[in-house]
Order: sequence, then C-alpha cells, then structure tokens
Amino acid sequence: MNKRKSIFRAIASCTLSAMMLISAGCGKSQNAGGPGGQGGQGGPPPKIAVITKQQLSFWDDVKKGAEDAGKELGAQILYTVATSDNDYVSQVAAIKEAIAADAKAIVIAPNSPTELNSAFDEAVAKGIKIVNINSKVNDYGKIDSFIRSSDIDSGAVAARNVAKILENKGADYEKLGKIAIIGHTASTAEERIEGFISVLTSYAAQKIKKPTVTETDPDKLREAEEAAEAEYNSKLEKFSKSFIQGDRVAERKKAEEESLRLLGEDGNGISIMFATNTNTTLGVCDAVSKLKLDDKIIVIGFNSDEEELSFIRKGTLDGTVVQNPYMMGYVGVRYAKRLIGGTSVTCDLDIGATFVNGSNMNDEYIQLLLYPDKF
Repeated sequence: MNKRKSIFRAIASCTLSAMMLISAGCGKSQNAGGPGGQGGQGGPPPKIAVITKQQLSFWDDVKKGAEDAGKELGAQILYTVATSDNDYVSQVAAIKEAIAADAKAIVIAPNSPTELNSAFDEAVAKGIKIVNINSKVNDYGKIDSFIRSSDIDSGAVAARNVAKILENKGADYEKLGKIAIIGHTASTAEERIEGFISVLTSYAAQKIKKPTVTETDPDKLREAEEAAEAEYNSKLEKFSKSFIQGDRVAERKKAEEESLRLLGEDGNGISIMFATNTNTTLGVCDAVSKLKLDDKIIVIGFNSDEEELSFIRKGTLDGTVVQNPYMMGYVGVRYAKRLIGGTSVTCDLDIGATFVNGSNMNDEYIQLLLYPDKF
C-alpha cells in the first residue's frame, strides 16, 4: 500500500479509535452471531449496502473509501447511487434491495430527512444496522451512527476564508456591496448558509468601527454614547441586509440561470458569491465567467469536482470547502463492520472540512484529499 495513503487511512483508524474511547457509543453491544451480526468468523463475507445521493465526483470518492474499507475488512460492498440529491424514491428501492440481498448493514447519505423512515423500519426489523452519513435523518431514533462534516462549521470555514481574502484586499466592510448565496435543494444547504452568514457577520461586527465619542461635557456624554451606539448598530443592520439568497436549485444549469438573474449584466453590486454544493458552485462559476466578472467577485464554493478545481486554476473560483468524502465512506464502512460484529460505535462523528484554494491545492495532503484514488 502506498505510504501516503497508509497515513491517510491511519488518520481514519485513529479518529475512529479515539472517538470510541471518549464516547459511550451507539448501537447496543451483542454477540457476533446475534441478529444482523456476523463476526467475520467463517461463512461468506458480510454484505454492506452503501447508498449515496447522485452521480458526482464527491460521491465517487465516498464510494472509493467504502470499497477500500470493504477490501481491508473482508466485507462485500453493494453500491447504489441515486439520480439527484432530492431523489429519495430510488433510495427507498435501494434499501429494499439491500434487505432482499441479505445485507447486514446500510451506509446511507439520505436524499430526504424523513421519507426513508418506513424503509429503515423494514431494515431494522431484519436486524440490519444503519449508518447515516453526510446529511442527517430526522425524527428517527434507530440510526446506529451519524458520520458527517458539520455543515454549520463548514459554512463557517467558507466565511473565515472570505474574511481572509477581504483582509488581504484591505476591504471596507461598510462598502462591500451585496453578498449573494446560491443554495442547493438538500437539507445540508440550510446549515451551511447559517454558518456562513453567522461567522461573516461576526467578522463585520469586529471590522466595522464604532464612531469615536469626543464629547467631554458630562451632561451630554451619555447622549453622545447612545448616538454612537445607534450609528454602529445601524451599520451592522445594513451589513446584515447585504445578504441576498437566490432560489434553491438542484442542477448546474439552474444555478447558472439563478446567478445570472441576481447578477444582471454588470454584477448588480454583488462583491461575494457563496455556493453550497458542486452543482451550485459550477453554476455560479459559469455565470461569473460568462459575464467576465472573475476579477471583481469573490466566489467560494463547496466540494472538489475536477471542474471546480479548474475554475480555481482559472481564477474564477477563489476557493472551495472540501468535506473529505473518502473518509466518510471509509469510516462509514468500518463502523458498519463493527456494528455487524456487535461492537458499539460513536453516535455522532464530525470528520471536519478543509478549505482548498490556488495556494494549497498542490500540497501533498490536499492532493490526497482531492485524488484519493491516485494514491
């Protein structure tokens, strides 16, 4: 095995082991031969179904991580990918197929927070373990583990790096113009946007200066301080109103159209654009490039599709938040195998996010993160 990839997988194993030590764990311990469990002692390899959202490079990396873990652990991976990130119907069918195939665990990135629950009930009734990755299933208490990159924290990563770019430009937060957000249709978009707006607003609160109070007359000082505070709060309120959100979209072309609608012919006073997944990022970049606004608008995206990386090299995309999909698939299958064997695992594992831009994209670890199949 390549040394660098060994290190990458060692990180996953150490993360898994460390979290096992500090957490009481989810999934009730049971004997290896109990319901839904095969300890790997004799018999055919256990089947683990891996079900992802749509055909994008992000999910290809999840698949790669899952398959690598399956090979290492002696598990058979049954991989299925849906047609789009709001296609839960094919995921319901995939769960039923996993049940019929006698899968012992399901690792799934759900395309709906609630519409899969009945299918999950059927799986759990058969003793099948459920590992939820990426976006969370809501109102369902039988998930054995949730593995993800915190979407709020990932949005915050995007905002912090916007702040760095603004600082390097010597930008005045009072004169930034509009900040446009193009979100995708899945539930993960909301928390990414929440984290982005919250953190960028906190930077604005630090950078926007309060008016200096020069009044020395004690009788007028309080009034002057209140006026200064009111002026400062007015500036913060104005900044908070600079965020504009387009309609939620699922497809790249729709994201481009929505971006063009917001940008108009000359940018419409927009200085920053934030996109929340691969298709929205590509659509925003298409629009910005078409209008030749590459040097005028800061564009921050999500994920690491090869076309996104090309937009970084071109200068259209200033950076992208990468959530380590390989690790998500790899640890997801490792957790599934432990659950099959009757071992408790961590209830909620945050695997973090990394910001990739033109300055670091050729670094060794970033290359491993972007191209896990090449190492």
